[in-house]
Amino acid sequence: MPLNESVRKWWAKLGAWWSHFQPGQRRNLLIAGAALLVCLVVVLWVVLRPNYVTIMTGLDDKSLGQVENELETLKIPSKINGTAVLVPAADADKARVQLSMAGLPQTGYIGYSSVSSSFGMTQDQFNIQVLDALQQSLNQTIESIDGIESAQVHIVMPTNQLFVSQQTDSAKASVFVQLGNGVNLTSGQVQGIQQLVSHSVQGLTPDNVTVVDQNGVTLSSSDASATGLVSTDELATRQRLEQSLTQELTAGLNQILGLGNAVVMVHANVQFNQTTSYAHIYQAAPGQSTGLLASSQTTRSSSSQAGTGAVGGIAGQASTNPNLPSYAGTGNQIGGSNSTSTTTVDNYVNSYVDTHTVQDPIQISGYTVGIILNSANHTWSPATLAQIKAFVANAVGASQGGNGANSITVQSMPFTQTPVQSALQQRHLQSFIWGGLGALGALLVAVGWVRRRRRAATPELVADEPVVLENLEEVPMSEDERMKEELSRLANRKPDEFANLLRTWLAE
Repeated sequence: MPLNESVRKWWAKLGAWWSHFQPGQRRNLLIAGAALLVCLVVVLWVVLRPNYVTIMTGLDDKSLGQVENELETLKIPSKINGTAVLVPAADADKARVQLSMAGLPQTGYIGYSSVSSSFGMTQDQFNIQVLDALQQSLNQTIESIDGIESAQVHIVMPTNQLFVSQQTDSAKASVFVQLGNGVNLTSGQVQGIQQLVSHSVQGLTPDNVTVVDQNGVTLSSSDASATGLVSTDELATRQRLEQSLTQELTAGLNQILGLGNAVVMVHANVQFNQTTSYAHIYQAAPGQSTGLLASSQTTRSSSSQAGTGAVGGIAGQASTNPNLPSYAGTGNQIGGSNSTSTTTVDNYVNSYVDTHTVQDPIQISGYTVGIILNSANHTWSPATLAQIKAFVANAVGASQGGNGANSITVQSMPFTQTPVQSALQQRHLQSFIWGGLGALGALLVAVGWVRRRRRAATPELVADEPVVLENLEEVPMSEDERMKEELSRLANRKPDEFANLLRTWLAE
């Protein structure tokens, strides 16, 4: 058969080519081939192995078992890491849909069906079962709210008093919520939780329900609302401002530093004081300083007064000598006067401007921003911290208030890692290790090949080694011709190695 003849011919050429190598060279070729095969297998395993992603987290043991059994039934490979379930990325969407259709996960809801009654059970024991079922039901209901990862409700029922005259304590409840990263509950959501719990327990009022987050911060504001110190709308506005700026800064820092390497906390210094001002400004006419002349009134007045004739005789004799005759005076008048006055009153008209200014009721005097960077896997230099602080300052912008100012703090500290993050980092580390081993193996193969070529190019090795034919059908060349050809080829293709070879010959 022509095919068999070609195979035998090719196999004969391969056997002849392999027989020209010495045992040491054959061993090196086998080692290089095995190393290359191992590197290829490792690279293919790293590239083609399934990438597991998280589809559910925060499950209890019972729900984990139910989800695991359902995934085995669906023939979908899965892994359990803490309270999370991981499946290959290609099967993630299918797994979510199928689990949702199967009504999974069930997060351990107890319900009143778990309450049992047996002979000899006291009323207190029965009440404890009912209270526990109620608390578990409220836990699951509150956890269904967006942003709440887990919740725990504790109810304190009032004790029955022996005498009617004794005052009965009212019921009280406390709610602990575990919020997600960057989640802030609005005042409306907190009041909704208070209403939900209070309406589920007889004799419980919303003011007696306290809501606390994982940081120990009291979210319920019943006392403030009762005293009228804090407005619900004002708190909601402040939280929206802080949440919006937090999301923007977190998105920007994740692009710069990587996902999960920065935690942003923002406090808005907001004042809700709406003020109104009025102004009545007079302005003179253009080109004038006194205004326009509207009217002018001039008043003139004059007066005159006549004098009296003088009495002759010695002055003063009329009183001392009344019988002494007196002489008539001259005809001139004494004491007459005339006066004239003029008064002018001008009336001017000035223009005026009425100004009515109402200031914005929301006045932002500045922001207080705290940035925490993860130093567990990174080392942040002071220059990097300064650049991040400058970026945050530009993103926040200048303060609008006259007396306000922005306060920005950037610090670094190690973060605690969740089990899911640790597993992802471990898988990435394994990928890097296998990739590094593959690269190291390839480098060793390349170094062995170069060394073999160098040994083949040296005169001593060439003299001892048999002639290797590139093509079995060609006429064999002499040793000198083969050496010249190899040296010429080495000088043309790899001049650096040819120079090293010349240095080796000179040194020897």
